[in-house]
Amino acid sequence: MDQSQDKFKLVLTGVFIFFILIGLIAFSTFKSSSPTNTSVNVSVWGTVDKTSFDNYINKYKQDKNLQFQLTYSYKSLDTIDSQLVEAIATGKAPDAILIPHTLEKRYLDKVFMLTSIPTRDFINTYVQEAELYIQPSGIFAIPFFIDPLVMYWNRDMFSNASIALPPYKWTEFPFLAGRLSKSDDNANVIKGLAPLGEFRNVNNAKALLSTLIMQAGSPIVSFQNGVYSSSLDYKSSSDILPPTVSALQFFTDYSNPKKSVYSWNRSLPMSKLSFLSEDLAIYFGFASEFGDIREKNSNLNFDVATMPQTLDAQTRTTYGELYGFSVLKGSQNAVATFNLLSLLAGADSIATLVQVMDVAPARRDLISLGSADPIKTVFFNSALISKGWIDPDSRRTDRIFQDMIENITTGRTDIRESVSNASLELNSLLQ
Repeated sequence: MDQSQDKFKLVLTGVFIFFILIGLIAFSTFKSSSPTNTSVNVSVWGTVDKTSFDNYINKYKQDKNLQFQLTYSYKSLDTIDSQLVEAIATGKAPDAILIPHTLEKRYLDKVFMLTSIPTRDFINTYVQEAELYIQPSGIFAIPFFIDPLVMYWNRDMFSNASIALPPYKWTEFPFLAGRLSKSDDNANVIKGLAPLGEFRNVNNAKALLSTLIMQAGSPIVSFQNGVYSSSLDYKSSSDILPPTVSALQFFTDYSNPKKSVYSWNRSLPMSKLSFLSEDLAIYFGFASEFGDIREKNSNLNFDVATMPQTLDAQTRTTYGELYGFSVLKGSQNAVATFNLLSLLAGADSIATLVQVMDVAPARRDLISLGSADPIKTVFFNSALISKGWIDPDSRRTDRIFQDMIENITTGRTDIRESVSNASLELNSLLQ
């Protein structure tokens, strides 16, 4: 290659970097501004329900009298990986992705890392869980919203048992089990307190276990010196038991027929169905499930509360699915995409989003404004205490968590050994 060709490539590279920097600067301001090029159709793939997302986009454009082009395509969490790999290989990849934080590790090498956003500004703008996006090389994604795990409770079942309020602490559950759960003469559970103790018939089982483990003191996955590693078997010098062991001792008691708190087992229907059928007093579900629960049983007298906490909790915690926008390196419309996503990440846009969807904003300023809707207030408060962890492979970690629980409940291994084995398996996935 001659010198003139080398100079031409350098010029092109410089021009490209210049325009990318313009887009990055637009992001770093954290201000809502109209996209600079409305003629470009920005394509986004995501795991968020298409109807909900499109309703939000249409309402936002109408309310603010905006004109921009965005095509959103829903992709299943199970298939987005393979579809994206194929799309990148054939030059048909979208401009950006909207995905949960659990996929972050798998896409680190496929997206633009945002380096122009000061870390302090990022931390001040977004809730604590958003710090999962901070990488040594930059910021992985712009936080969009949080879908926190919350506690749904059957008001009629509580009232009939002369219990006025939902539990605030896990230490209340032994008392509640005696009042709200019912079994027949053969120890078959007829009415359950909560889906505790099993995995395969518990909706959101991994999220629930993650909540309990993080509340006990383990981050599940740690990131130090550029390396991810399992913390399932983590134990501080002040801990009597490893946090995960302590959490699982509490959890598995509720599916043990020999325990006084026994109120759930593997033979029962899925926990959400049991709640909808009014056979379960408490259901642990995501905020985004609120509308679905209300729609599927309009006669169900239920309410929602933040997740229970440990007795001596210094820091309140629940699990949250954090969603963010990332721009793919292969985008042919990088500048327009950065500008549009900067607009969608703004306060006005997110305020519209939480009107349309049962989720919480990731922005601190919007949470501080609160909501007149008491249901949304629970979601907002839960977002502030939400935490998460980087999941290397959702389906395989589901199996790790399921095996960890079922090895305990079937007596194949004791709790300590089950946790140790799960930690080793998780570590192997993280490498």
